[in-house]
Amino acid sequence: MDWYIVYAKFDGCKGFRAFDVNEGRQVGNLIYATLLENTDENQRKLQDLADLNKGLHLVLQLRRKGRVCFQTK
Repeated sequence: MDWYIVYAKFDGCKGFRAFDVNEGRQVGNLIYATLLENTDENQRKLQDLADLNKGLHLVLQLRRKGRVCFQTK
């Protein structure tokens, strides 16, 4: 079972930062970031979260070892 870190970028941000899905905010320390498996269900949930926050231009990513494995549209 491989775990992936959730990263997010909001409108006006320069880059992606680790993201806590439960709190709905970016975090400065990876220990507070959300870890998820790279499954179709989790990808669908992240896409739904991004779709709900279109006004913020929220883009979410799943990364492992610095590689982006999934990114919302």
